[in-house]
Amino acid sequence: MEGLEEKLRSLSIARRCHPEEPTYLLDVALQPAGLLAVSCSNFTVRLHNKETLQPVGEFRGHSGPLCGVVFSHTCPDFLYSGSADGTVRGWDVRRPGTKAAQVFKGEPSHSYCSFELSCGGTLLCAGTEQVNEEDSFLVFWDVRKPGGGLLGVFSESHSDDVTQVRFHPRDKDRLATGSTDGLVNVFDLSRGTEEEALQATCNSDSSSLEGGHASTVRCFLWDAAEEALVTGGEDSQLLLWKPGGEELTAGRRESMKSQSALRLQSRPHKKHGYRREKKAA
Repeated sequence: MEGLEEKLRSLSIARRCHPEEPTYLLDVALQPAGLLAVSCSNFTVRLHNKETLQPVGEFRGHSGPLCGVVFSHTCPDFLYSGSADGTVRGWDVRRPGTKAAQVFKGEPSHSYCSFELSCGGTLLCAGTEQVNEEDSFLVFWDVRKPGGGLLGVFSESHSDDVTQVRFHPRDKDRLATGSTDGLVNVFDLSRGTEEEALQATCNSDSSSLEGGHASTVRCFLWDAAEEALVTGGEDSQLLLWKPGGEELTAGRRESMKSQSALRLQSRPHKKHGYRREKKAA
């Protein structure tokens, strides 16, 4: 931990990108070949050069707020994005501006607030917002199957918005999820049913750097190879932090608070004990 703190303290801004249209930056993903993908509050996915932060293209197609972006681990020219519009979409980054090459859907009532791709590159999982008073879902697809590849749904493990879905970086069957119900769950998907797959449940007690952003930081990404940090936030700025970096453009920072029509809403954290009863068949 001390080593990480030292690395963070050594970072300073090396590049800054101000888009023409001010938007919240909600998530960022790194392609090893040199692209950054950023999800924005205007429902678009922007592509940037990793080193210069210059925009190189964008994708449009979602009709609701985006919940994340991730590059395929096995085919780095393929990018996935999830949305509250009830879809996860796959894009070919070699063809900016084109329609989605794949669209994954669940039930019409599903609105996704998190998603992730397994390290094997074949399994997608998305977490939904709370559908009714006590239900939220984990939805699974096989990206290799035609027609959406829907595999199934977990419905018993969370009772509120599933805000985080993360696969293990090396074990394709290991999945961790977090929710505003206060629970962090760990699954072994090789076990089959949801009850058998649930390996551990942690009940949490609650739902860095200075001088860069003028408003809330919404996303960050650590580039281990370069020991650099990329951050995006509600001031519309995308920042690249490097050890000893010196920003090329001098001048006073100005607030770029987005005036987007999208009103981002946050829920108060709700903590529930893990006392779940089996639903009637």
